[in-house]
Amino acid sequence: MLQTHISGADACMSIELEIKRLAHGYVRKGGTINRRQQVKRMLVFGDFCVQNGARSLGQVGKGHVIRYWRSTRGLDSRTRDGYWYALRILWQLAGKAGEPPRPFIENRADSSG
Repeated sequence: MLQTHISGADACMSIELEIKRLAHGYVRKGGTINRRQQVKRMLVFGDFCVQNGARSLGQVGKGHVIRYWRSTRGLDSRTRDGYWYALRILWQLAGKAGEPPRPFIENRADSSG
């Protein structure tokens, strides 16, 4: 019986390659500078997922996104929104249902006036 084992470095490369493959056509159209930035954000998220046990994008789910938001609480809300837009695109490119969870909103002022 053949056992397959994917090391952490191989898993990282696998997710990185999946993201790059999925995003190849996306980067080539539209505002390429912004799209390249979005792909970099997708890759940062992919690395986070590998560190949390994922070996492929098929294993990445909403739980990974929620843990990612918890780990980025120190970032500015606009930065987190930028990451959310990148994850939303990644979700679409990967054919995942729905949208990824949005970042947690902390210390939001009451808008009821």
